[in-house]
Amino acid sequence: MPRVFKNGQIFTSIEGDPGLHDALVVEGDKVVFIGSNADAEAKAGPSADVTDLHGSVLLPGLIDGHIHVVQFGASLSKVDCLGLSAAEISTAVKAVYTANPHAKMIHGKSFLFDTLGEAPHKSWLDDVAPDVPVFIASMDLHSTLLNSAALAAIGVTRDTPNPKGGEFVRDFEGELTGLCLETANFKHVWPWVADNTSLDERVAALDAAFENMLSSGLTGGIEMALRPEDLEAFEEYLRRHGRLPVRISAHWFMRPEGTEETQAEQVRNAARLRDHCGQYAPYFNIVGIKIVSDGVVDSCTAYMKDPYPTGEHPGPIWPPAELTKVVVLADSLDLQIAVHALGDAASEQALDAFEAAMNANGPRDRRRHRIEHLEVVTPDSVARLARLGVTASLQPVHADPVYATNWHTQLGHDVRCDRAFPFAEFVDAGANVAFGTDAPVAPHHALPNIYSAGTRQSVVDASLTPSADPRIRALGRFCVPLDKSIRYYTAGCAQSVRQDDVGSLQPGKQADFCVLDIDPFTDGIETLRQAQAAVTQTWVAGRLAWERS
Repeated sequence: MPRVFKNGQIFTSIEGDPGLHDALVVEGDKVVFIGSNADAEAKAGPSADVTDLHGSVLLPGLIDGHIHVVQFGASLSKVDCLGLSAAEISTAVKAVYTANPHAKMIHGKSFLFDTLGEAPHKSWLDDVAPDVPVFIASMDLHSTLLNSAALAAIGVTRDTPNPKGGEFVRDFEGELTGLCLETANFKHVWPWVADNTSLDERVAALDAAFENMLSSGLTGGIEMALRPEDLEAFEEYLRRHGRLPVRISAHWFMRPEGTEETQAEQVRNAARLRDHCGQYAPYFNIVGIKIVSDGVVDSCTAYMKDPYPTGEHPGPIWPPAELTKVVVLADSLDLQIAVHALGDAASEQALDAFEAAMNANGPRDRRRHRIEHLEVVTPDSVARLARLGVTASLQPVHADPVYATNWHTQLGHDVRCDRAFPFAEFVDAGANVAFGTDAPVAPHHALPNIYSAGTRQSVVDASLTPSADPRIRALGRFCVPLDKSIRYYTAGCAQSVRQDDVGSLQPGKQADFCVLDIDPFTDGIETLRQAQAAVTQTWVAGRLAWERS
C-alpha cells in the first residue's frame, strides 16, 4: 500500500533541484513520487496511508562516507579521554579499575597529544591499574598508549624491533614508554585486542553502532578498514538477523608488510571476498581496499613535502613503488581503492599511483577511487584529483577549531595551517566529494558535521568564532554551502561507492530518508551546531527503522 508523507519540506539531493518539495510517496521499498501535496495524494490513491509532516524537514538518508563500524560500536563503552591531561587520564582509568579490578582489559579513547601536558608514558596507567592491560587510543586511532601489563600481553619488549612504518617509542635509556605509533599500533596492538574480543562482543558492538547511526539519520556508511575479525562479526550478525538495518559498503584493510607477492595476494583476496559478499547486497558488500599511506599531523607522522618545525620529516608508510604496484593490480581487478593521505606529499603519491593504474589498465567507466582526509593538500593536487575523477573523502568535524591549537603546535604558523582542510577548493574544482566523520575518531553525528563544513566554526566550543580568532576567520573561505554539504553527505557518498539507487529522493530509488525537528533551511545553519538529537524518524527501504521515543 502506498504511503504519502505530506506537508513537509523535502530536500531531494538531486543536483540542479533548487527547492523544497511538499510531499513524497513511497510504495514498497521505493520512492514513486515527489511533488505537491495534491499531486502526491492523487498519485497514491484514496487507500494510501498518510503521514502529516507538519512542516518538518525530510532529507535523503544520510551516509557516513568514512566510518569504522565495529570500532565505533565498541568505542561507545570506552573511557573518553578527549581533552584530558595526563593526570586526568590516570584518574579516569583508576575509577574504571576500582569499579572492576578483574576486568579483562580497560580501553580509553580520543586522547590528544597537546592536552596531555607531558609526553605519553605507561607509568600514568601502571600506577592506577598495574595488573590489567590498559589501552588508551589517540583521537585519530594512529597511536595507542599501553601500560606495562598490556605491553607484556602483546609480547613487546625493549628488544622488539620497530615495524616498517611505525615505532614503539622508547626513552633515552631504551625503555619502552608504552606509546605505539602507526604500524606498531596497527600490526601489534589492534590484532591482540581483536583476538581477545569475543565474537559476541563484536556483534554487540555492531548493534550499538547501528542504533546510534539510525538515531542520527544515517541509513548507510562506508566502512574504511574492514579486517577479518570485523567481517566475521558482520557475517554473524547477518546469520542471526538476515540483513543489516543500514547499508554498509566496506573497504578491505591492506597490511603494509610482506613481499611483493604477499601484497598482491592481499589484493586478490580482497577481490575474492568482494565476490563472496555479493550475496549480502544491498545491505553489506565489499567494494575495494583501504591503504594507509601516511600518519597524522597530531603525532607528526603525516607525510609532508616540507619538514615539521621540529625538524622531523617522516616518509610514507608505503614506498611509492610498492603502492603503485598494489594500486595497479587492484584497479585491474575493478576494486575501488581508498588511500588515507593527510599530508601534501601523501596525496601526491596517491594521485601518482592512481594515474599509473589508469595508464596501465586503460579507460573504464565508474572507477571510484578515493583519497581519505586530504587535510594538507596543494592547489595543484586538488585540480589533479578532480581531473582524474578521484573522490575527495572529507571529514569536516576534523576541522573543528577546537583542535586548531594542536595544528599550530605541530606545524607552526605557516601556509600549511592557512590552507588546512580546503573543502571549498574541491567543490570549485568540480570533484566528487563525500562527507563523513571517521567515527570513532570523531563523533558520528552527521548534522553537526554539516555545520562544521558550512561555517568552519566549532561544534565543541561556541566561543571560538571568527571575531575571536583570526585563524578561524581566514579559514572561512573554505566553507561549503548547506545544500552542497547535504548532497555530499548523501548523493556524493552514494556515488563514491556506485550505489546508484540511494543518495537522493527520486522515483525509482530506494526510500531511505530521515525526518528532523529543526529547519536549517529557514532558521539557518546554526540550528545544526547542537543537533545531535534532531532526528525524529529514520526510514530504510520504505520501513521505519528508528523513531525517537
